[in-house]
Amino acid sequence: MKILFLHGLESGPHGAKYQALKKMFGEVVSPDCSGVSDEESRLRIIQQVIDSADGPFLVVGSSMGGLMALLLQVRRPEAVAGMVLCAPALQRPAASGIVADNLPPTVIIHGRQDDVVPIEGSRSFGVPLVEVEDDHRLNRSLPRLLREVFEMKLSLLLNPPA
Repeated sequence: MKILFLHGLESGPHGAKYQALKKMFGEVVSPDCSGVSDEESRLRIIQQVIDSADGPFLVVGSSMGGLMALLLQVRRPEAVAGMVLCAPALQRPAASGIVADNLPPTVIIHGRQDDVVPIEGSRSFGVPLVEVEDDHRLNRSLPRLLREVFEMKLSLLLNPPA
């Protein structure tokens, strides 16, 4: 199962999280949404990229990329086998109306010292939440993030989506 990495608003497709995922898992599909701030345009870019790759994907989304993972799952549920969301931007208006019901296996990892995206949105979202002693970038928590992705990938391989 391929990993689809969706980067945040102010980062790029090949930053620290991408590099760590690639080092541990090999191929990682990572659309470049740099400089694109509106959700619909980002979603079009992501959909174009995944149309040329075999899915479904284990989607790892960081900040705005976490919101995009959820929007992708709403729009193209067959493409998303599971999600690991890193400090997802659930406070943005596009997230209103997205609920945890009927999501594929999903976990959120969020830093308690995040001063960019409030952790309260992750706490109340309704999926398993891993709170870490870290800030928005989650750089100190990369090993924990990799463990969450590994466990999710293993679970999806042992129990493939129907």
